[in-house]
Amino acid sequence: MTRRNGFDAVMRSLNRILELNRLGAGIKLKINAVIMRGVNEREIIPFVEMGREQDLEVRFIEYMPFDGNKWSRQKMLSYKEMVEIIRYKYPALNKIQEKGQNETSKTWQVPGFRGRVGFITSMTENFCGTCNRLRITADGNLKVCLFGNSEVNLRDLLREENGGESLDWAALEEMKRSEMDNRRSCGVHAEPNYHSKHETRLLEVIGMAVKRKKERHAGMGQLETMKNRPMILIGG
Repeated sequence: MTRRNGFDAVMRSLNRILELNRLGAGIKLKINAVIMRGVNEREIIPFVEMGREQDLEVRFIEYMPFDGNKWSRQKMLSYKEMVEIIRYKYPALNKIQEKGQNETSKTWQVPGFRGRVGFITSMTENFCGTCNRLRITADGNLKVCLFGNSEVNLRDLLREENGGESLDWAALEEMKRSEMDNRRSCGVHAEPNYHSKHETRLLEVIGMAVKRKKERHAGMGQLETMKNRPMILIGG
Protein backbone atom coordinates (compact mmCIF):
# COMPACT_ATOMS: atom_id res chain seq x y z
CA MET A 1 0.00 0.00 0.00
CA THR A 2 2.75 2.45 0.91
CA ARG A 3 4.89 1.55 -2.11
CA ARG A 4 7.88 1.42 0.25
CA ASN A 5 9.80 -1.65 1.40
CA GLY A 6 10.18 -0.47 4.98
CA PHE A 7 7.86 -2.56 7.14
CA ASP A 8 10.65 -4.27 9.12
CA ALA A 9 12.41 -0.95 9.79
CA VAL A 10 9.17 0.63 11.01
CA MET A 11 8.42 -2.28 13.33
CA ARG A 12 11.94 -2.16 14.76
CA SER A 13 11.43 1.53 15.55
CA LEU A 14 8.03 0.89 17.17
CA ASN A 15 9.40 -1.94 19.29
CA ARG A 16 12.37 0.18 20.32
CA ILE A 17 10.03 2.95 21.53
CA LEU A 18 7.96 0.43 23.49
CA GLU A 19 11.16 -0.93 25.02
CA LEU A 20 12.29 2.57 26.02
CA ASN A 21 8.88 3.24 27.55
CA ARG A 22 9.15 0.12 29.69
CA LEU A 23 12.34 1.70 31.02
CA GLY A 24 10.48 4.90 31.85
CA ALA A 25 11.06 7.06 28.75
CA GLY A 26 7.43 8.21 28.61
CA ILE A 27 7.30 8.61 24.82
CA LYS A 28 3.75 9.01 23.46
CA LEU A 29 3.39 6.49 20.65
CA LYS A 30 0.68 7.12 18.06
CA ILE A 31 0.19 5.07 14.89
CA ASN A 32 -1.89 6.54 12.07
CA ALA A 33 -3.87 4.32 9.71
CA VAL A 34 -5.99 5.55 6.80
CA ILE A 35 -8.83 3.08 6.38
CA MET A 36 -10.36 2.45 2.94
CA ARG A 37 -13.38 0.32 2.18
CA GLY A 38 -12.49 -2.79 0.23
CA VAL A 39 -8.78 -2.24 0.80
CA ASN A 40 -7.78 -2.54 4.45
CA GLU A 41 -10.81 -2.47 6.75
CA ARG A 42 -9.94 -6.06 7.71
CA GLU A 43 -6.89 -4.62 9.50
CA ILE A 44 -8.95 -2.51 11.94
CA ILE A 45 -9.25 -5.27 14.56
CA PRO A 46 -5.54 -6.29 14.42
CA PHE A 47 -4.62 -2.62 14.86
CA VAL A 48 -6.93 -2.35 17.88
CA GLU A 49 -5.42 -5.50 19.36
CA MET A 50 -1.94 -3.97 19.23
CA GLY A 51 -3.08 -2.09 22.32
CA ARG A 52 -4.08 -5.13 24.32
CA GLU A 53 -0.73 -5.22 26.17
CA GLN A 54 1.04 -2.15 24.75
CA ASP A 55 0.58 1.46 25.83
CA LEU A 56 0.02 3.07 22.43
CA GLU A 57 -2.71 4.78 20.44
CA VAL A 58 -3.79 3.76 16.96
CA ARG A 59 -5.53 6.57 15.12
CA PHE A 60 -7.90 5.57 12.33
CA ILE A 61 -8.21 8.32 9.73
CA GLU A 62 -11.15 8.70 7.39
CA TYR A 63 -10.01 8.52 3.76
CA MET A 64 -9.69 12.09 2.44
CA PRO A 65 -9.46 13.55 -1.08
CA PHE A 66 -6.01 14.77 -2.13
CA ASP A 67 -4.32 15.08 -5.49
CA GLY A 68 -2.87 11.79 -6.61
CA ASN A 69 -4.50 9.49 -4.05
CA LYS A 70 -7.18 8.11 -6.41
CA TRP A 71 -9.98 9.41 -4.20
CA SER A 72 -13.29 7.57 -4.38
CA ARG A 73 -16.25 8.40 -2.18
CA GLN A 74 -17.23 4.74 -2.23
CA LYS A 75 -13.93 3.84 -0.53
CA MET A 76 -14.49 6.26 2.35
CA LEU A 77 -15.29 4.27 5.49
CA SER A 78 -16.88 6.53 8.08
CA TYR A 79 -15.95 6.89 11.74
CA LYS A 80 -19.27 5.38 12.86
CA GLU A 81 -18.80 2.36 10.59
CA MET A 82 -15.32 1.78 12.04
CA VAL A 83 -16.69 1.95 15.58
CA GLU A 84 -19.34 -0.63 14.67
CA ILE A 85 -16.71 -2.97 13.22
CA ILE A 86 -14.76 -2.83 16.48
CA ARG A 87 -17.89 -3.17 18.64
CA TYR A 88 -18.91 -6.32 16.75
CA LYS A 89 -15.93 -8.05 18.39
CA TYR A 90 -15.55 -5.80 21.44
CA PRO A 91 -19.06 -4.62 22.42
CA ALA A 92 -17.77 -2.84 25.55
CA LEU A 93 -15.68 -0.36 23.53
CA ASN A 94 -16.29 3.02 25.15
CA LYS A 95 -15.51 6.64 24.46
CA ILE A 96 -12.96 8.47 26.62
CA GLN A 97 -13.42 12.08 27.70
CA GLU A 98 -11.33 14.38 25.52
CA LYS A 99 -8.49 16.17 27.33
CA GLY A 100 -8.87 19.56 25.64
CA GLN A 101 -11.14 21.56 23.36
CA ASN A 102 -8.59 21.52 20.51
CA GLU A 103 -8.32 17.74 20.18
CA THR A 104 -8.59 16.50 16.60
CA SER A 105 -9.15 12.87 17.56
CA LYS A 106 -12.09 11.10 19.20
CA THR A 107 -10.56 8.61 21.63
CA TRP A 108 -12.02 5.21 22.58
CA GLN A 109 -10.77 2.23 24.57
CA VAL A 110 -11.57 -1.45 24.97
CA PRO A 111 -11.89 -2.18 28.73
CA GLY A 112 -8.85 -4.10 29.93
CA PHE A 113 -6.64 -2.90 27.08
CA ARG A 114 -3.63 -0.69 27.87
CA GLY A 115 -3.78 1.04 24.51
CA ARG A 116 -6.40 3.34 23.01
CA VAL A 117 -7.89 3.95 19.58
CA GLY A 118 -8.60 7.35 18.09
CA PHE A 119 -10.61 8.47 15.08
CA ILE A 120 -9.83 11.45 12.85
CA THR A 121 -13.29 12.29 11.49
CA SER A 122 -12.39 14.97 8.97
CA MET A 123 -15.02 13.90 6.43
CA THR A 124 -18.10 12.97 8.46
CA GLU A 125 -17.74 15.08 11.64
CA ASN A 126 -15.32 17.93 10.96
CA PHE A 127 -13.65 19.71 13.88
CA CYS A 128 -12.54 22.83 12.00
CA GLY A 129 -14.00 25.29 14.51
CA THR A 130 -11.70 24.15 17.32
CA CYS A 131 -8.67 23.00 15.30
CA ASN A 132 -5.51 24.96 16.18
CA ARG A 133 -3.08 23.06 13.93
CA LEU A 134 -0.71 24.78 11.51
CA ARG A 135 1.50 23.04 8.97
CA ILE A 136 4.73 24.16 7.33
CA THR A 137 5.53 22.29 4.14
CA ALA A 138 9.02 21.09 3.26
CA ASP A 139 9.40 23.98 0.81
CA GLY A 140 8.54 26.56 3.45
CA ASN A 141 4.86 27.35 2.92
CA LEU A 142 2.37 27.75 5.76
CA LYS A 143 -0.98 25.98 5.55
CA VAL A 144 -3.57 26.89 8.17
CA CYS A 145 -5.90 24.13 6.97
CA LEU A 146 -4.99 20.73 5.61
CA PHE A 147 -7.81 21.02 3.06
CA GLY A 148 -7.22 24.66 2.13
CA ASN A 149 -5.38 25.25 -1.13
CA SER A 150 -4.12 28.69 -0.07
CA GLU A 151 -0.59 28.88 1.30
CA VAL A 152 1.69 31.60 2.69
CA ASN A 153 5.35 31.64 1.68
CA LEU A 154 7.43 31.85 4.85
CA ARG A 155 10.64 30.63 3.25
CA ASP A 156 11.30 33.77 1.21
CA LEU A 157 10.38 35.95 4.17
CA LEU A 158 12.90 34.11 6.37
CA ARG A 159 15.58 34.43 3.68
CA GLU A 160 15.20 38.18 3.25
CA GLU A 161 17.86 38.96 5.84
CA ASN A 162 20.26 36.62 4.04
CA GLY A 163 19.95 38.27 0.64
CA GLY A 164 17.38 35.79 -0.56
CA GLU A 165 19.77 32.86 -0.15
CA SER A 166 19.00 29.68 1.77
CA LEU A 167 19.88 29.67 5.47
CA ASP A 168 22.66 27.39 6.60
CA TRP A 169 24.06 27.20 10.14
CA ALA A 170 26.63 29.93 9.48
CA ALA A 171 23.96 32.28 8.13
CA LEU A 172 21.72 31.68 11.14
CA GLU A 173 24.60 32.39 13.52
CA GLU A 174 25.45 35.59 11.65
CA MET A 175 21.81 36.74 11.78
CA LYS A 176 21.75 35.99 15.52
CA ARG A 177 24.97 37.94 16.08
CA SER A 178 23.68 40.88 14.03
CA GLU A 179 20.43 40.93 16.01
CA MET A 180 22.28 40.87 19.34
CA ASP A 181 24.47 43.77 18.19
CA ASN A 182 21.36 45.67 17.17
CA ARG A 183 19.70 45.07 20.55
CA ARG A 184 22.77 46.28 22.42
CA SER A 185 23.00 49.41 20.31
CA CYS A 186 19.33 50.16 21.07
CA GLY A 187 19.77 49.49 24.79
CA VAL A 188 17.56 46.35 24.64
CA HIS A 189 18.76 43.36 26.64
CA ALA A 190 16.72 40.34 27.74
CA GLU A 191 13.10 41.51 27.63
CA PRO A 192 11.09 38.32 26.98
CA ASN A 193 8.52 40.00 24.71
CA TYR A 194 11.00 41.86 22.54
CA HIS A 195 10.91 41.05 18.82
CA SER A 196 13.09 42.41 16.04
CA LYS A 197 11.47 44.09 13.06
CA HIS A 198 11.94 40.93 11.03
CA GLU A 199 10.41 38.73 13.74
CA THR A 200 7.52 41.16 14.13
CA ARG A 201 6.80 41.02 10.41
CA LEU A 202 6.93 37.23 10.42
CA LEU A 203 4.49 37.09 13.34
CA GLU A 204 2.16 39.54 11.58
CA VAL A 205 2.14 37.47 8.38
CA ILE A 206 1.39 34.26 10.31
CA GLY A 207 -1.25 36.04 12.40
CA MET A 208 -3.05 37.35 9.31
CA ALA A 209 -3.03 33.86 7.76
CA VAL A 210 -4.56 32.36 10.92
CA LYS A 211 -7.26 35.05 11.01
CA ARG A 212 -8.24 34.18 7.43
CA LYS A 213 -8.78 30.54 8.37
CA LYS A 214 -12.34 29.48 7.61
CA GLU A 215 -14.69 28.16 10.25
CA ARG A 216 -15.03 24.87 8.39
CA HIS A 217 -13.68 23.22 5.27
CA ALA A 218 -15.61 23.12 2.00
CA GLY A 219 -17.16 19.69 2.58
CA MET A 220 -16.79 16.40 0.77
CA GLY A 221 -18.66 17.49 -2.36
CA GLN A 222 -16.28 20.38 -3.06
CA LEU A 223 -13.09 18.91 -1.61
CA GLU A 224 -13.08 16.05 -4.08
CA THR A 225 -12.84 18.53 -6.98
CA MET A 226 -10.55 21.13 -5.36
CA LYS A 227 -6.91 21.42 -6.40
CA ASN A 228 -4.63 20.67 -3.47
CA ARG A 229 -1.18 19.22 -2.87
CA PRO A 230 -0.76 15.45 -2.54
CA MET A 231 -0.52 14.57 1.15
CA ILE A 232 3.07 13.41 0.69
CA LEU A 233 3.99 16.99 -0.29
CA ILE A 234 2.14 18.53 2.64
CA GLY A 235 3.66 16.46 5.43
CA GLY A 236 2.14 15.03 8.58
